[in-house]
Amino acid sequence: MEPFKDIADGFVDAQKGVDKSVGKSLKAGTGTAITVGSAVASASLAGAGSLAGYAGMASAVSTMGLGGATTVIAGAMGSSVTGAAATAVVTAAVGGPVVMGAILVGGAGATAYGAYKAGNWVWKQMKLW
Repeated sequence: MEPFKDIADGFVDAQKGVDKSVGKSLKAGTGTAITVGSAVASASLAGAGSLAGYAGMASAVSTMGLGGATTVIAGAMGSSVTGAAATAVVTAAVGGPVVMGAILVGGAGATAYGAYKAGNWVWKQMKLW
């Protein structure tokens, strides 16, 4: 996830009259899907068994730098756990590893799209002056 780069790209592309927002969101979503898939596969190969989805999700969340966010969400749910345990709590609450993976993939794509469009919008506002 590179929101600042996406904002800058949106700004620059708006100057050129180009819109690459769909490509940006697909790239971010695909990258996240690969991160989640490889993390779950690694956990499975490491012997996590039936908990491979949860272990892989904890690894993917950590890789993406979202551990703090899952800790905050788990805390809002009334839990005092942190780290991988917080990710497991949130993953279980949303419906399991498959649903959590979909949320991460969709969230990454939406974030890239929104950041790109924000940079695009800023250029258009500056152009009005």
